[in-house]
Amino acid sequence: MVWDVAIVGGGSAGLSAGAILAKDGFKTLVLEEKLRVGGRGNSFEYKKGYIVDFGIHALRLADEGAAAKVFDRIGEKLEIVEPEIQKLYYKEEWTDLPLSVNKLSTTPIFSQEDREELGPALTQMLTLKPEEYWNTPVSEWAEKNVKSKNLKWFLQDLLTKLLLVAADMKVTSTGELFDLVQIFVKTGKGVGYAVGGWKTILDRLTETIEASGEVRVGTKAEKIIVKNNEVKRVITKEEAIEANKVIAAFPVQKLFDLVDEKNFSKEFVKKSKSTLPSMGISIDYGFSKKVSDFHSFMCADPWMTATFTSNIDPSVAPAGEQLLTVFSVQPPSVIKNLETAKKELRKIEDTIYTMFPEAKGNVKWMRPMILDIVDGAALTITQSRDKRADVKTTVKGLYLVGDTCNGEGAGGDIAFNSARRCADMISKSS
Repeated sequence: MVWDVAIVGGGSAGLSAGAILAKDGFKTLVLEEKLRVGGRGNSFEYKKGYIVDFGIHALRLADEGAAAKVFDRIGEKLEIVEPEIQKLYYKEEWTDLPLSVNKLSTTPIFSQEDREELGPALTQMLTLKPEEYWNTPVSEWAEKNVKSKNLKWFLQDLLTKLLLVAADMKVTSTGELFDLVQIFVKTGKGVGYAVGGWKTILDRLTETIEASGEVRVGTKAEKIIVKNNEVKRVITKEEAIEANKVIAAFPVQKLFDLVDEKNFSKEFVKKSKSTLPSMGISIDYGFSKKVSDFHSFMCADPWMTATFTSNIDPSVAPAGEQLLTVFSVQPPSVIKNLETAKKELRKIEDTIYTMFPEAKGNVKWMRPMILDIVDGAALTITQSRDKRADVKTTVKGLYLVGDTCNGEGAGGDIAFNSARRCADMISKSS
């Protein structure tokens, strides 16, 4: 049998591309080496009644975002809920998270002088062309354009870290920040969460593919064979799979484990191999009782963003109990040193108990994780959109999708957007 499309990788990007192509009539096969689809976006019942994602899986732009557009493309509607009670823990006090115009104008963390300076800074962010600032570090732009220490903190430690999952402002791309801020303001949307967790997304995409194709878990692709600059087949331990087109739906850093690098330019190989991910710490908590009414919150020190997911969507935790997921983006210097990472993890945990006094005595279970890859490509000045790999490669019939591609947005948005672009490209060319 010859498949129209074979997709190596069953993460959100691979499943999204597969679902769209299956809907368009292509015989589609997805190969996932793990026993569960989802990749870094996996979602499952961790403890009885608790549906846990691999970290925080917020959907930027909610029902107008990248995931929702994939579902629109397959003729379905993704049910998304948006958080309402969003708080900031700043200098040991709680205040509203200042991300709307109204909250920015009333937040106690800004003085009147801060607000007067904020207006021109935001105007620049909304009117300047992102592509002219791909190579400008956020810290450099802030130093030149912002005087207030409070505003510098807001732009770098709150806004940029939250939107771009960025740890180091000295290398984070200002163009990527401008691009996302402009999209958020244009749509008027914030973030949302899929009802039922990320599992809802993965299950429905899988079902769509399997209506006419196949998703094979526990099947590792060992090689992608290319002859005369054209993709031919995918080799697994069990068989050689013939396919007219192959989509590599995994981080580009791993591409040459499967495809001979001689098929690509030296520049492409060097750039792909050196692509660096973002990193961080994640902690999931299952509480035996409700310890907060918040939907989500941020903390300034230590930096973290968190979601009481069960307050937004009660279906992800048992009745009367509560699910909390905390994430803290960290630089490689922390994550690659186990002792340093553990110290940071303990600091985060201690702060959680300080912020929510009832939490410590009601922990039913917790799952701490030190993550050496969060997003496949950190949005730095050397990895901004203009420098990341294109969806269509120079090898005929070989495509790339995922968060290391040059798609719009950040993290999961790039995965969904690259998948949609790739599927549309294949459909239109056939």
